Order: sequence, then C-alpha cells, then structure tokens
Amino acid sequence: MGSHNLNRAQRLATEWRTWLAENLALGCRSSALLRVLRGAGVPAALAREELAAARAHPAVRAARSLAERRAGLESLLGLYERLHRQSATRTRIERRASLAPEEFFARYYFRNRPVVIEGLLDGSPALASWSPEHLAARLGEQYVEVMARRDSNPDHERQPDQHRTRMRLRDFTHQLRARGTTNDFYLTARNSLLERPAFRPLLQELRAPAGIIDPDITRPRSVQFWMGPAGTFTRFHHDQLNVLFCQLYGRKRIWLAPSFELGRLYNAHWVQSEVDARTPDLERYPTFAQASVAAVDLHPGDSLLIPVGWWHAVLALDVSLSVTFVHFNISKHNTLWRHCLMEEL
Repeated sequence: MGSHNLNRAQRLATEWRTWLAENLALGCRSSALLRVLRGAGVPAALAREELAAARAHPAVRAARSLAERRAGLESLLGLYERLHRQSATRTRIERRASLAPEEFFARYYFRNRPVVIEGLLDGSPALASWSPEHLAARLGEQYVEVMARRDSNPDHERQPDQHRTRMRLRDFTHQLRARGTTNDFYLTARNSLLERPAFRPLLQELRAPAGIIDPDITRPRSVQFWMGPAGTFTRFHHDQLNVLFCQLYGRKRIWLAPSFELGRLYNAHWVQSEVDARTPDLERYPTFAQASVAAVDLHPGDSLLIPVGWWHAVLALDVSLSVTFVHFNISKHNTLWRHCLMEEL
C-alpha cells in the first residue's frame, strides 16, 4: 500500500481503513499497526484516533471474535496433522484383500480413513465384461455427453458448460484408442449416464458391493460412471460426501491427503486446490511439501473408500472405466459436509 494522502476531512483513505479493520480482526498488535501508519505519513494523533475508532466498531469486534474462533479450529486441524505425521502409515493407503462390512464401517467409514479393498466386485458381470468396445457394441448409437477441449482451459472443472459435447458412444470409444494419452476429453459423472433409459439395464450387471452399498442402486445419483483415455487428470479436490471408487477397466493412480491438511492444499476455490499432484510447484505452494500425501494405483476389481473431505487427485494410467457409489448401507446412506454446498456468491 502506498503512502497516505489525507483528504479534506483529515480521515484515513478507505483502503487504509479497510486494511486497519482487517488486521485488527486478525489480531495484529496496535503498536505494529501504528508504526505502519506513521511510516506511511499519517499524523500520530490521526493514527491513534482511527485505530481507536476501528477497535470500537461493532463489525471489527465481531470479526475479531470470529477470527479467534477460526484460529482455534485451525489449531485443532494442526493438532490432527501433527498426530497423523507420527503414524508410520501416513504416506500409504491400507490395502485389504477382504473386508467384512462391519469392519469396513467401524474401522474406516466412521473413522474417516481411506482403504483399498481388493475383490469387492468379484462376481459382478460388469467387472468381467465391461470395456469401451463391449459397451460400444451394445449401445454405440446412443449419444453421450463428453467434457471436451479440456486442455484449452485450465478452469474446465469450474466452467463445465463451455465443454459439454454430445457424440455417439461408438465415436467416443474410437477416440479413446485413436488419440492416445490425453486429458482433452472425458466422459465424467456429469453425464449421469446410468440414469438414462437406454443405459439403465447396465445397473443389473454392476451390482452393489454386498453389505457396504445399499442394494438399490437404481436411485438417482447413487452410482456414477466415468470413462476416458489414458492421461485424463483431475486436480486435487475434496468431495462433499463419502465415495466408494471402483475400478472396472484399466488403471488409475490416486493421490490422497487428509481433510485436516486444508491449510497445506491451497484451497483456492470451493472444493478445489491449485496444486498439481503430478508436479507440484513448491516455490509457488511451499507448504504443500509438508502435507501428508499418499498415492495408490487401482487395478480392475479394486475399490477405494475416499472419505468425505479427503483431498484427492486422479490420473488415468490406461484407457479407463470406473464407477462410484455414494449410497452406503447405513440408515442415512452418507454423511454430507454441508458447509461446502454453498458456492461463492
């Protein structure tokens, strides 16, 4: 902020008064604020008068109270982070060959801990037969909505309407092979593919993981479908509810960081982070270097619990087909982080 110019009423300029209120709310010492004002050419008497007025203003007093509460919450998150860093498993995700539903919920779901479960989809016709070519042979003339031209816009996740493209499933699956490794197009959950009449018979082949997912997967938005080429990438973000991510075809690499790493993930917009998990820019995002990040590769038949609030980034290593379930076999089906349902005004 530049030097201060007094106006005719001998008051601080608006930007300085805003600066003063903000820093008081953040708990800065009055003596430090006075030094900055004096260094900017504000007369001592005026600086003290404006400081006293700002301290007494109801909005500033309320903001200071809110800031103190926020500092307490940030301190608690820091405590969880320090405890987590002491764990020998903080940089790896537990993998289980089998897992009873009772242990799944008691040890992982209710404790907000991720886990990879192998073989959870064994016996599912979808795991045995689904592939891009198989689906194209059955439903190739059906139109699907693809998020296209993603490479042309770094903010494509925030601006989906600019990238919605309709094409026949047959043409889409052809591009999966023809274009090689790319992040430029992707059939994502925005398609709500399995809710369309032509595709709903596929749900009979998918089947809900017994005891973990509610057996009625015909409910709206209870299961989502993803298909794309090798190279599709989704930057760090967190979901607003628990997700069971199931890999049916190809491989995906997923990076995860605990929900309480909020301060190290540079949460720039809503549920999204600016950090690229593949090549994090530690000069621009230095505290990310201290974040507890684990990476895991999912193979066909692997299922990953992504707990609500956990940060994750996803990279397709091959042409890939995945589904996600969100209606768990418990009374309320899921636990929402409701605070995050509000977009920016």
